[in-house]
Amino acid sequence: MFQPTVKFSPANIAAFKKALRKQHQMLRSGHVDEALAAAFGFKSYAAMLHILSQLGGSTRVVIQIDPSLLMLRLEEFGYRGLSLEAIRRLTWDLPFPEAWQGDETEGALRARFRPVAANSK
Repeated sequence: MFQPTVKFSPANIAAFKKALRKQHQMLRSGHVDEALAAAFGFKSYAAMLHILSQLGGSTRVVIQIDPSLLMLRLEEFGYRGLSLEAIRRLTWDLPFPEAWQGDETEGALRARFRPVAANSK
């Protein structure tokens, strides 16, 4: 199954956390942090924060969200009865604040490596 791809940034992580807690109000903040780290493929929230702190302003890292890993981690914390389909739908439908494509940097890079047409001058 395809997984949604997002820009790995603090703003996107915060938006995902907020939406997840809005959808499932009984989730504790720290548990959601750990579950989000698992969804991004990290063993812990601390490990994810370490990588996030290494990223600079111009660095763009895209990452896939695995709703199944998020669900498994939440189940380890004792949350039962959550809908994997609802979480999967949330990951696809959420409008993340920082897009992973189509920004100024990407446009500049594409233009730089675009071949010049033979009849352009």
